Amino acid sequence: MFRFLIKKNFADIWDNLFHLIVLNLFTVFAGGICLAAVMLAAAVPVPDGLRLLCLLAAIALGCMIMGVLFFAEGDNALKIANFEGAKLSYYFKNILPSIKDGACFGLYLALVISIALVSIPYYASQGSLFGLVLLSFVFWFVIITVLALQYFLPIRSIMHNGFRKCLKKSYIIFFDNSFFTVGLGLLNLVNIAVAVFSLGILNGPATITLTCTEAMRLRLYKYDWYEVNPGLTKEQRKDVPWEDLIANDKKLLGPRHWKSFIFPWKD
Repeated sequence: MFRFLIKKNFADIWDNLFHLIVLNLFTVFAGGICLAAVMLAAAVPVPDGLRLLCLLAAIALGCMIMGVLFFAEGDNALKIANFEGAKLSYYFKNILPSIKDGACFGLYLALVISIALVSIPYYASQGSLFGLVLLSFVFWFVIITVLALQYFLPIRSIMHNGFRKCLKKSYIIFFDNSFFTVGLGLLNLVNIAVAVFSLGILNGPATITLTCTEAMRLRLYKYDWYEVNPGLTKEQRKDVPWEDLIANDKKLLGPRHWKSFIFPWKD
């Protein structure tokens, strides 16, 4: 199934390249402004304690703004994942409705970042076994949270749940699909690497949103299968018939050979 995710995601990125490039550039520009604000806050000529508060406040505000901008693309990402067309007008129309959940998501992400910035250096400097245990706990909490939050926006877009339910389900899906989630994380690391190399033009924030949405949409087939087969044993639940579950998606996507992306008229 993961191989199909990569193929479908690449095809959808290619088919909606202009849309994604425009939004990637817009979001990267906004992110650059937020990053500049964070750097200015870190350089404010005030006592260290007050400077740290300014830095954390700038991180929180930046994460809130970026959260709203990410969430505004949620509906478009779902439309693309569902083999429908995306429109830039949907994005700008969804900015206002995304403020509440996007800002809450940004605040939670800022909290995680703040915990990492403050706790990890502190516990690392303790030089004790207890400090090492706490350092390990914080480290893995941050890693698990970052991986789990890949599902947050897709859950909101697909299920229309509130903040708490989206957050709870994100962790549940992570622990139930750990290897798949790590694979998705690696795929998004590739997206980030391409974004850095292309200065945000390719595989930027809008592309990452699409990748996470495609992954969540396909993964939900497993839970739909559980619902129509309630009597499955624990062992049977592990043997998910992915080929059958994604057969219709494969048919809708078509063969899409690699040369067809460059020479579509040859298909």
